[in-house]
Amino acid sequence: MRVQKLTCFLIHQTSQMSLLDQLTDEQRKAYDLVEQGKSIFLTGPGGTGKSFLLKTMYEMIPDRRDKHVAVTALTGCAALLIGRFAKTLHAWAGIGLGRESAAVLAATIRRSGKALRRWLGTDILIIDEVSMMTPELLEKLDLIAKTLRRNSAPMGGIQVVFVGDFYQLPPVNKDKEKETMFVFESPVWHEIVKETVCLTKLLRQDDPVFHTILDEARKGALSKKSLDILECRTNQPWQQLAIRPTLLFTRRAEVDNINERNLKALGTDKRLFKAETVFAPIEGTKGLTKDSPEVKRIVEKMDKDGPYMGELLLAVGAQVMLLTNMDFDTGLVNGSRGVVTGFDSSGAPLVQFMKGTPIPVPASSWESVDIEGISRKQIPLKLAYAITIHKAQGATLDCALIDIGTSTFECGQAYVALSRVKNLESLYVWDVEPTAFRVHPKVLEFYKQLNVV
Repeated sequence: MRVQKLTCFLIHQTSQMSLLDQLTDEQRKAYDLVEQGKSIFLTGPGGTGKSFLLKTMYEMIPDRRDKHVAVTALTGCAALLIGRFAKTLHAWAGIGLGRESAAVLAATIRRSGKALRRWLGTDILIIDEVSMMTPELLEKLDLIAKTLRRNSAPMGGIQVVFVGDFYQLPPVNKDKEKETMFVFESPVWHEIVKETVCLTKLLRQDDPVFHTILDEARKGALSKKSLDILECRTNQPWQQLAIRPTLLFTRRAEVDNINERNLKALGTDKRLFKAETVFAPIEGTKGLTKDSPEVKRIVEKMDKDGPYMGELLLAVGAQVMLLTNMDFDTGLVNGSRGVVTGFDSSGAPLVQFMKGTPIPVPASSWESVDIEGISRKQIPLKLAYAITIHKAQGATLDCALIDIGTSTFECGQAYVALSRVKNLESLYVWDVEPTAFRVHPKVLEFYKQLNVV
């Protein structure tokens, strides 16, 4: 028995060391700072290994430093891409939409045993896609942490690892009359962040020309050579492809119109899949039922903001995108595209993805971030003739047709659209306009002033 335990221990130690050995010098620098107890901002373009580093921290630090690490992201899509152990920040914090005051939210969390235990038991909090965080949210979380943990230190003494790239899309600005505010403008940000590490080494070198274009697009200044290459991609034939590239557009109305028009053109029988509510009452939800007004309100919000479709209309021949990670080994992950070829005996759609034979796609569940015990069950597919650039952030597409012309209206929008694919071969361009590549002046100044380790 002792030999067996020793063998397991040695295997575990070897596995951990191999993870550390895989880190680049830049990644190891960030890892060491976190292991030493520093709160940091980790930034850099796509393809530099930020997600792998987060997974390494999650796997290694608890054993090596006896600390509990929580991994979160601002969006469900980003959390999904990190791994099953990640949650959305709102779900981890137990704050629902987070619209109430910090005092009200803290009182709500106290009534939820699970959320309170997370706040009290977390030593290191990793927050991915931090570019989408508002100063208001950070300041609320800081006050909540101080209240719940009875600790006046920044974030109540929780060590924080902010991860993200502010060259991407800024936080959603619901009040168009007010200027966009970034989380790094909050005094709390500067109280928390002690060091900044910028990852620069590209780990995917499969298309160096495309990486050069992405780097220029990220900083809002494309060279004539890069623009000429993108112009050439406007003439590439894509109509005859078995699975057409997903169109990325800036406006939701355009996207809905394209998807509806293409589905209607199929001329085959349509099948409607409606999301179902699953309600399993737990502590703090007594008295609520599936038909309670509060539950219905949460469901409406989930259908509006969630990655799944409240109502999904499909037909044989429809082009679709997978909304969850079904099988990493075969590449069936969030963003994989395919065509509906039929429906099995249970009614589940059969989908022919880019690789392999048609397979059934059963329903998946999405949990509410507002009330524990509420989830929605739906087929994890959506029509993929077109999606908005905002919805595409965080996803990787195997093939895309992008509109980066005069319709782009947001800083970082063109860069996000371009960076959804891995290489030039997977990219088709509808329109390209040099002025579409814009970076917010605040972001330029922020990176200029950064004191990088």
